[in-house]
Amino acid sequence: MIWPAGGPLSVPPLAPWNRPSDWHRFAEKEVLLPTADEMAEIDREAVRSGAICERSLIENAGREVARLTQARFPRGPVVVLAGSGHNGADGLVAGRTLAAAGRPVRLVSCGSRVPEPDVLAGWDLPVVSAPDGFDRALAGAEVILDGILGTGLVSEPRGTQAEAIAACLRASAPVVAVDGPSGVNFTTGEVHGDALNAAMTVTFGWPKSGLLRWPARARCGDLLCAEIGFPSTSPPSGAALAPARVITTSWAASILGERSPTAHKGRAGYLAIVAGRRGMAGAALLAARAALRAGAGVVQVISDPSNRMIIQALVPEAVFVNCRDSGAARAACERSRAVVVGPGLGRDDTARELLEAAMSCCVGSALIDADGLNLLAERAQPFQRPTRGLLLTPHPGEMARLCGLSISEVQAGREDAAIALARQMAASVLLKGAPSIVASPRRRLRVTPLASPAFAAGGTGDVLSGVCGAYLAAGLRPADAATAALAVTGVAVTGVDAPVGLSSADIPDLIPAARRSVERADPGGWPGVRLALPAA
Repeated sequence: MIWPAGGPLSVPPLAPWNRPSDWHRFAEKEVLLPTADEMAEIDREAVRSGAICERSLIENAGREVARLTQARFPRGPVVVLAGSGHNGADGLVAGRTLAAAGRPVRLVSCGSRVPEPDVLAGWDLPVVSAPDGFDRALAGAEVILDGILGTGLVSEPRGTQAEAIAACLRASAPVVAVDGPSGVNFTTGEVHGDALNAAMTVTFGWPKSGLLRWPARARCGDLLCAEIGFPSTSPPSGAALAPARVITTSWAASILGERSPTAHKGRAGYLAIVAGRRGMAGAALLAARAALRAGAGVVQVISDPSNRMIIQALVPEAVFVNCRDSGAARAACERSRAVVVGPGLGRDDTARELLEAAMSCCVGSALIDADGLNLLAERAQPFQRPTRGLLLTPHPGEMARLCGLSISEVQAGREDAAIALARQMAASVLLKGAPSIVASPRRRLRVTPLASPAFAAGGTGDVLSGVCGAYLAAGLRPADAATAALAVTGVAVTGVDAPVGLSSADIPDLIPAARRSVERADPGGWPGVRLALPAA
């Protein structure tokens, strides 16, 4: 018999390490994003219910760390730094598994006691202290497994743990973090004192909320979420848990669905964009181009007449409507399934009247962005909720004005601020940032895992409004439109090799290919991994 190239044991590579831009495709449809406390409760309930025992969870976690470490760093000596908690026990299992595969492994204790020594299952792998210092213990390592601290960290590391972290920061070997980098807060993303810079983080069950926040996200390296046997993604029976969810491309693909070959422009959706005061045609252009590239059937741009020539020249597919012709503007809004109000609109009386008129005659969904949000913040009473819902898309500064808070207060409590505004306004709220989040009055938070320097370019908010508007016009509810838009635009910009310098005007042309990539999401492409994110 002639074996295929590579011999009888040849298998496809475990992980597409050379194609990190494709990792977004390898995600389950539903990925929870619990806080550290919520994850601990999920863990306790799984054991309490008898669904899985604690020893099995430790075994599964350690084996996943070993499997992914071997795939990424397949050669050389391994040093495992094991704290006293479950992370240390997971690290010992990983070390034992790698030793069984023939890797030289050294196990070093970093806590007051050796964690779960029985997990070594009788293997002759002593867990030693570092009497000569951690620098000596790490000498010669080709990879370091960080099992020093886990989800319980709420203050700066001290003592032996701090010494181990400092030594790792001095070492040249890459670090694989067990569940999360030691020194970061798994709920808030804060860094307390020194924290490890991991080349790869293998987190368990579901990613913890802090691992998607900065500065912790920058310390994670490649972030892989391994499935280790927790039952179901639903909150445990009897537990008052409603964790946030990660916006995965599999989820976005299920929201978007497929467009029928017999679809026409009316079914694809009429969208009205109220944008662009005199001299601000750019905002209207970006929103309109993004909406068309996202699949809107008909886009009507209601703008200042001075912008007509440039808009019709650069977006000939769009229908221009003179904003000073109140009858024409009202008719355009009334025949649209969705209305976007605000990009480049200004804050004068004319802009205020346009906002009021658009909201009063909106018969479908409405999105308020940019100057529209600033006008909304000045309004004494909220608008009546449109028939199919209202979507607000503030950045932190606009959010601060809407909530009467400082920007630093918003950033310190982004989720709480978004939920509070959603309930106050009876609306869905897309709070932009890293990460961007979607809140609705009675539903779980949705958090995007994709971030890019490209989002720092002016006008990207106008592009996002256009994409959201297209999905609203197609019939999606506000929270779903925001979810799909974040996924598609995130894929569009994170797939660019040189994101710094990418103009917001470049993004609309990337949208169709990004949607195709989202629609090809394949959660089975990376067995055992729920979510895979390349280093930020």
